[in-house]
Amino acid sequence: MLTARSRALLDRYSLASRALAAVSGERASREPGQGVEFHDFRPYQPGDELRYVDWRVYARTGRLYTRLHQAERAVKLHLVLDDSASMAVGGKRAYARVLAQLLSYVAQRDAPMQVHRVSGGSSRPLQGRAAMRATWTFIDESTGARGSGPVSGLKTFALSLPPQRGTALALVISDLFEDAPLRPALSALKARGLDAAFLQVVAAEDLDPPRGELEVVDVETGERRPAGPDEVEAYKREVRRFLERTREAVLRAGYRHLLLVAPPAGEARDAAELEKEAFADLLRAGVLVKR
Repeated sequence: MLTARSRALLDRYSLASRALAAVSGERASREPGQGVEFHDFRPYQPGDELRYVDWRVYARTGRLYTRLHQAERAVKLHLVLDDSASMAVGGKRAYARVLAQLLSYVAQRDAPMQVHRVSGGSSRPLQGRAAMRATWTFIDESTGARGSGPVSGLKTFALSLPPQRGTALALVISDLFEDAPLRPALSALKARGLDAAFLQVVAAEDLDPPRGELEVVDVETGERRPAGPDEVEAYKREVRRFLERTREAVLRAGYRHLLLVAPPAGEARDAAELEKEAFADLLRAGVLVKR
């Protein structure tokens, strides 16, 4: 559960989302000839059409607000959380859970939201503060599972959805470590009409393992191999190439890619400190914006 300080801070921020902005202000007549069904206000976000800014509110307050209409209520957030075995390395799992809690708190305030695990299983679609406890419990119970990797799980998730027609956003929190091509999963997201953003979480030891005579363990398969200095250097080069290929594939698909490095697992951190670091990372990445 997030601390009271984190919740108070998050109340000042919104989720930066092309999907949410894309439908803001869209007209949604109930029947031909009827007018727009006004729903609510929210702070202006980059991408909102200026014709839907409420200039009267701006004249009174000096702050920009966008009028929301019926179409925006249909937008839904799918938060896809990697619970595969590789997330246990280097503090990635704890960090990913905190990221998911922060994002769910901000998103669920404004839109229907559902959390999905790459190993299978989904929370109930919920919205509003009263539903946060159930969502966070589901996130905390994502303790790790063997089975399909994150890329295969992402494809399965996308294909399980009905067509979204551009009114849904998938936020993927994962290291994406799987020996499988990413393109089929990206194509599945496209086929369902989902906008998507990838928060690729890696550990410092993923990028720069310690020196010396080591044994490399594939935590997904259990395979073990000895590794000396030459193998470690080859591994580091391959990881860099993997990250470059992943980013290129995501961007080519028209989605957003952000690389986040989890705080080292060996350093003692209480919940408040980890939340603070994760919040700062989301701000730097431009995932959260001021309301």
